[in-house]
Amino acid sequence: MTRGELHALRDHIFVLKCAIDDVERDLDPTVDPTTRDYRAALKWLLEAAKPVVAEPLRPSHRP
Repeated sequence: MTRGELHALRDHIFVLKCAIDDVERDLDPTVDPTTRDYRAALKWLLEAAKPVVAEPLRPSHRP
């Protein structure tokens, strides 16, 4: 994995973490989320997660 690939992966993971934080806040049971809220949350999570798994992982080549 190159340094650039590592930085890109870290960026994608950061976006995913933000999405998780948003969804946990938006689906707080004390607010009584609607079906629309759940759909929006799922859409946001999928949009954030797909780039993390889009690139195939390759083993690093170590001497």
